[in-house]
Amino acid sequence: MARDRYLQAIRGLAIACVVCIHCLPQCAASVVLRPFLNWAVAGFLFLSRLLTSESKILRGGVAKRLHKVLIPYLVWSGIYLVVTQRLTAGGIVKGVLFGTSSAQMYYLLVYAQLVMLTPLLYRVLRSHRLLVYCVTPVFLLVREVAAIVGVALPQVQVLFPAWLLFYVLGLDWGKVGRVATRRCSLLPGLLVACLFLQLVSGFAWLARGDYNMATTQLKLSSMATSAVLVVLIGLTGHRLRQLFARSYLVKLGDLSFGIYLCHILVLGVVTKVLGFVAIPALMATVVNLAVTLVVSACVVAVGATLLPRKVCEALGFV
Repeated sequence: MARDRYLQAIRGLAIACVVCIHCLPQCAASVVLRPFLNWAVAGFLFLSRLLTSESKILRGGVAKRLHKVLIPYLVWSGIYLVVTQRLTAGGIVKGVLFGTSSAQMYYLLVYAQLVMLTPLLYRVLRSHRLLVYCVTPVFLLVREVAAIVGVALPQVQVLFPAWLLFYVLGLDWGKVGRVATRRCSLLPGLLVACLFLQLVSGFAWLARGDYNMATTQLKLSSMATSAVLVVLIGLTGHRLRQLFARSYLVKLGDLSFGIYLCHILVLGVVTKVLGFVAIPALMATVVNLAVTLVVSACVVAVGATLLPRKVCEALGFV
């Protein structure tokens, strides 16, 4: 089946946001920017299920998707563990089991969990839809309350309940889309309100000295913003879809999985090189983002062209 160019463009925009997040310095300006970027992983999960039917899943779709994601996960986990010199038994076990070999690797474990749960999710959505939709809000509420009282819950980003809502919105889009269409005029205003709430929440957490909670994708205000935004992505009109479909973001979307896997490695090299150049901090961030994104895309595109098919599959380049 031919890929939807609009959805590929959204993937391209999402991967640009992911790279931008990892390029940002730890400062108040980043707290301002993060509400506009924090939807990216939620967007990937939503898009991953948007075009999937239950029949495809039941015809072996689970095994196919797990194979596609877990082999590159293991390969790149090994690469990052070698590069960061964490080859002790503890470092390897923690890196592989909890996705800590590199900052972005948790997503692949989350996706694998959700793929394995997909047949069950279809059944539960038919009988207990409200329960499914409550999992993520309740999980993130518990996380925020714990953070408020000074308890940092470990490795929450790698647990599927933190992300289930966005995956289910794609899985259940037939019904969600019909309901949202009747309320579509309210969604832009709701998005602005959620962005404002996320900004206020971010600075409230920053005032408490918790930069991680100030910027995280996994707090209630971030969840609300991302949920509204992915619904708007699904409801986008024909004219705007065509505009995205004709953009360079489509190519970026085609390369997005490989870029996601390799960009932290590229970012490390680019950051070291830029360290020898005296440029203002803001400009350094912009240059870092642009160079990392372009070089990562080139690595994936050239690799997909020159390397054997099996190697490309193992690296996530195809």
